[in-house]
Amino acid sequence: MIVCNIQGGLGNQMFQYAAAFADGRLLYIDLDFLNNHNDSTDTFTARKFELDLFPNIKYKKANSRIKKIFFSKKLKYKIYRSFKKTITIQQNENELMYLPTKGNVYLNGYFQSEKYFNHKRAELLRIFEFPELDTKNNKIKEKIINAENSISIHVRRGDYLKPEVLKYHGVLTNQYYQEALKTINKNLTNYTVFVFSDDPNYCKTILFKDEENVNIITGNEKDAWKDMCLMSHCQHHIIANSSFSWWAAWLSQAENGIKIAPKKWFNALNTDFNINDIVPSSWLKI
Repeated sequence: MIVCNIQGGLGNQMFQYAAAFADGRLLYIDLDFLNNHNDSTDTFTARKFELDLFPNIKYKKANSRIKKIFFSKKLKYKIYRSFKKTITIQQNENELMYLPTKGNVYLNGYFQSEKYFNHKRAELLRIFEFPELDTKNNKIKEKIINAENSISIHVRRGDYLKPEVLKYHGVLTNQYYQEALKTINKNLTNYTVFVFSDDPNYCKTILFKDEENVNIITGNEKDAWKDMCLMSHCQHHIIANSSFSWWAAWLSQAENGIKIAPKKWFNALNTDFNINDIVPSSWLKI
């Protein structure tokens, strides 16, 4: 069996599930972290379990008996672990981890790389199919689908602006989005931009105030998955340093879509990562 410790927002939960699912063993999810961390602070943003929004998703919840197999100090469990290979894989940063093919595995980390699960892409596209959208968002979806070249741009601010979080993630500069649009201009003559952000006013009054054919999408703050769904229907993507827009781009099935991601995914002064593990090789990095 394989157990994944679910933590973070929707995008991170999708990474954790996908890595565990692609492994092929009986899949359990551990919700203790989410259940025990309900209060947001200056350094932490509380999240709820969101994977249940996908109608096709399947898993079992790890109960106390399952978790004892990995963590109990009682002799009988120690003996069990010695006879049946049972390990906990702890990811410290975003380093690529080796997942053994036999025994019992407990995953604790974010596992932000398609290298864990790209070989199961077709199955994950089915699992991560979204529910039906409401009338308002269906109209936006139709506009996206009917556009000659639809481009989703994700601007993540919100909790990234908290000082302690800012030290780790960093907020993308206006220059990144300007350079990304210049790259788009070199490849496309006509396009329509759809902007998704947790700070739409900033996008409207500062970031894209001089841009034409820009649609700033609002109203999905309480159901952010609807933004991810809409983004996934765009042909081209300029993503933020966010697992949320990473998944929107990865779920897109548009042929020859341009996908642009930031080279500065984390603050390199405070964390260690390999951008080539996080960002697929076919995506452009700016």
